[in-house]
Amino acid sequence: MKYCYDIGSLSGLEPATIETIQDMATKLFTTQTEDLPGYIKELIDIVGVQMRNLKERQIFIAAIAVYFDAAFKHLCSVRKLRNSELYSFLKVVNHLPVLPSSAYYTQTLDILSKYFREDRQAVKLFDQLQMLHLFIEFGYYEGAQELQLKLQDQIQHAHPHFITLYQYCRFRHLNSSENLNQRMDLVLQTISNTFHQEGKESTIFMLFHWLSSLNWIKHSKLYMAVLYNLFEAIKGEHSLNSALLAYEIFELDSRLVSPEAKMELYNYLISYPASMLNSRQLRALHFFAGTYNGSRMESFRDSINSYKSSNYYLNKCWERMINVSKYIRTHCDASTFKTSVAYLEKSILQLSHYASMRNNCFVENLQASFDQIEQLSLQMSELSLTDSLTGLRNRRFQEINLPQLAAFAARHKTPVCFAMMDIDFFKTVNDIHSHAAGDAVLKQLGEMMRKEFRKSDIIIRYGGEEFLIVLFDSELQNAIKILDAFRRKIASYSFIYEDQLIQITVSIGISAEYFDNNLADRQIGDFIGHSDIAMYAAKASGRNSIRSYLAPAENPA
Repeated sequence: MKYCYDIGSLSGLEPATIETIQDMATKLFTTQTEDLPGYIKELIDIVGVQMRNLKERQIFIAAIAVYFDAAFKHLCSVRKLRNSELYSFLKVVNHLPVLPSSAYYTQTLDILSKYFREDRQAVKLFDQLQMLHLFIEFGYYEGAQELQLKLQDQIQHAHPHFITLYQYCRFRHLNSSENLNQRMDLVLQTISNTFHQEGKESTIFMLFHWLSSLNWIKHSKLYMAVLYNLFEAIKGEHSLNSALLAYEIFELDSRLVSPEAKMELYNYLISYPASMLNSRQLRALHFFAGTYNGSRMESFRDSINSYKSSNYYLNKCWERMINVSKYIRTHCDASTFKTSVAYLEKSILQLSHYASMRNNCFVENLQASFDQIEQLSLQMSELSLTDSLTGLRNRRFQEINLPQLAAFAARHKTPVCFAMMDIDFFKTVNDIHSHAAGDAVLKQLGEMMRKEFRKSDIIIRYGGEEFLIVLFDSELQNAIKILDAFRRKIASYSFIYEDQLIQITVSIGISAEYFDNNLADRQIGDFIGHSDIAMYAAKASGRNSIRSYLAPAENPA
């Protein structure tokens, strides 16, 4: 999977406009702290003009895409100078709230332990920040706004990483009470400070989350193109950023990202340690893989395994909901808890719907797979009873099915004619024209026989060039008439192999029989033997002829 998009061409903007936006994007990282307010005002003025022009919505989206693409390209070109402590801390964000049931719990404690050792109040502050994150996740924006105001004074004296987490929650919130100037001032200040203090990885994280919080751009092809360009640049790192970016692309509408491309992203993401993504993300990934593989019947085993993994992480999501409820009850007053539960119930209902959908998809997948298994079983059974060269029935069919047909004929006292047909001097055909030519003759003869006889008649390739024909409900004279006409047809027919014309004749022996109710199964071999005797009589009389079987009492010899 390799994608690279020219955002400028896709945007439809004038080259001069593109260049101006790209310069503004790069300027964010070169502007000094004291000059940042001027830069922010300049950018807000440009954006404000576009925002007021509602008819030019697509132009505004294009400008945003060009800005972010240029910013990401600049960041990717910057040389890494040091390891960022903030970047390690940001790994916690995708797992908030960090609960004892979380697979990431131990790793998170290791990351946070030094903050807690330095300041005992950090534990309480971190709990409040987790609560803020939860309120935004559930859409409880009134509670988030109230908690932000409570934390405003306290956060100023906190560790810089906690301040960054607070600002991250704020710009994810971006509630309607904040105007454009306040939002952009917050975001641009945070990103600029992050770049100068922590380096490019943390900055990419913050910038990416700012972009992904702009829900109104997510259905645009330009949004997808920006993400793919960044992913192409950092996917080899197998980092936190590349994992979250790959998942964001995976989550895009299927009109933007095809199921096949999503499956490639799935395979990329499951190569990461499971702790890199949270249980909701892993649940969605494995559910998609189960559904996708279920639609491709040859991947049934993979589909089942993916559904099992999806179910595992679905249970983890249920556990998380239970623990989140306990967490909110522990860290909130009764009034806030009561209000937040209503929002929590919406998430629980969504999870319930998801579980129902997953079960339905799993059952449908099983049903489709069982239907295919049944069809394949029938095909295998059919193949096991069919001669691979001629397409006629084989001796195994005779052994399995002929006894049942004989019993049916015995019950209804219908006559059955057995005819053994053998190609005359077939060895000569092989010797003169080759064995491949002999196979071609047998195949063409098989096609003739399928067309000549009734569907109720049984035609079996009995041996190399011998064929057994069983005609049910057929009197001897009628059978002789049919078979002799067929013999003459073969004698006048020109078989073709690689431009060679091959003539053959056949000898046919026929016997007319009635089955006994009690002996039908055992009589089959005797009756076939009778037709075989008659066939040798036809051979002895000069070949290319038909003879009927005479019982010993009727035979003058």
